[in-house]
Amino acid sequence: MRRAMCLLILAALLAMAAAPAALAITGQEALFGGDTPNVSVDGNASGSSGSANQYPTLALGDRDGVDSTAYIVFMQNRLIELGYLRDAADGVFGENTQTAVQAFQKNNGLPSTGVADPATQEKLYSDITTLVAMSEDSSMFGGVLTRVQTMLGQWGFYGGPVDGEKGAGTDEAIRTFKSYMQAVSPGFGVTPTPEPTATPNPDGAFGDMPVVVDMPLATPSAAYRYDETITDAVMEYVDGDKDFVVFRQNVQEGDSGEEALRVQTRLHQLKYLYAADGAFGAISTRALRYFQRKNGLEETGVADAATQQMLFSAKAMSAEEYVFPYKLVVDVSDQRVYVAQWTGSRYEGPIHTFICATGTKENPTPLGTYQAGGKASDGKWYYFKEFYCYAQWAYQIVGGILFHSNTTLKPKGRPSDGGLGHRASHGCIRMKVADAKWIYDNCPQGTTVVIQD
Repeated sequence: MRRAMCLLILAALLAMAAAPAALAITGQEALFGGDTPNVSVDGNASGSSGSANQYPTLALGDRDGVDSTAYIVFMQNRLIELGYLRDAADGVFGENTQTAVQAFQKNNGLPSTGVADPATQEKLYSDITTLVAMSEDSSMFGGVLTRVQTMLGQWGFYGGPVDGEKGAGTDEAIRTFKSYMQAVSPGFGVTPTPEPTATPNPDGAFGDMPVVVDMPLATPSAAYRYDETITDAVMEYVDGDKDFVVFRQNVQEGDSGEEALRVQTRLHQLKYLYAADGAFGAISTRALRYFQRKNGLEETGVADAATQQMLFSAKAMSAEEYVFPYKLVVDVSDQRVYVAQWTGSRYEGPIHTFICATGTKENPTPLGTYQAGGKASDGKWYYFKEFYCYAQWAYQIVGGILFHSNTTLKPKGRPSDGGLGHRASHGCIRMKVADAKWIYDNCPQGTTVVIQD
């Protein structure tokens, strides 16, 4: 393995000497202006034509390895393109991916196993015009569930898609809504205990006997169970028979708790904010300001009554993409990472340009748009167990695909800046130490990363 690594490094150095200089960036508008580039997987996972035996069998529980071919990410991107998968590509073969594979197999004449064997992947990456895409038919639960998802999403309890499918996200939203309503309206969902009634005494049946009063053996508990059942109490609000109060208090930077979480969740559903955690910080404030700008409100960064009335309404306008301090665009064609900065209304740049080395054609870096996983290590050093080498400032993009410095074989050695500007990695994006550190220090989890060719 050490010998193979040395050969790879030697090959990269020879390629650097022979290759032409990298092209300068042109057309910044193409990189950062308007909508996020929409890149789909075209062809097979290795980036070259070939037989099905090129693909490894993928199944539930598998995940892409670090600095190796991102087979699962490629597959997930293709399933998303065909409408079978609604999740983001994350390099983890979970239950949703298994269901998507199963549905693809069923619709395209393959054994519906949920296992992505080589034959399934060969079919998946074939000419798109020969494939059956996912049907748009609603589920049997679509009527009620769609209304519940719509309104709980609008009120800031549900951040997922309105798809009429009862999954874990919808269940959690229903439980959260019930808990919230019980807190603000203690009588919500509680059936009152009936008053005890007297047992009828037929006239003259037993003479003048005393009237006996039935008493319950045990008093039912009034405690409310926060389960995922869609009850009549929930539907009274969903269908408008009772009015839901959308504003209860201002929310601003530094706040935390249920109201802060509700504002964040709605901003997330409208695609201003990537993650809702109940702690309203600088990123949440930045996203709220953009919401206020797009919806004709004063850009105060405070979710006051007017802002929340608009935010929790059906009239609220969505964002084009999540708001972060920076956006990263990796251009495989010229082996550069471009950094754009958020200005309050859009990303503009580049403010930084970093030379890099992306995956080889045999082990390509997966194209697409990703919300980064963030720091892959607790500190400076990251160890690649598979390749017995070290790198600095590892930052996860998706699955096993990372930004990191060039590698070194010695523990805590000094990585070289040589070999950059050419395809050289197993899929990760190698950079100069200082440039990798800049991303590690300045780009929070969820930052948008676009990888394009």
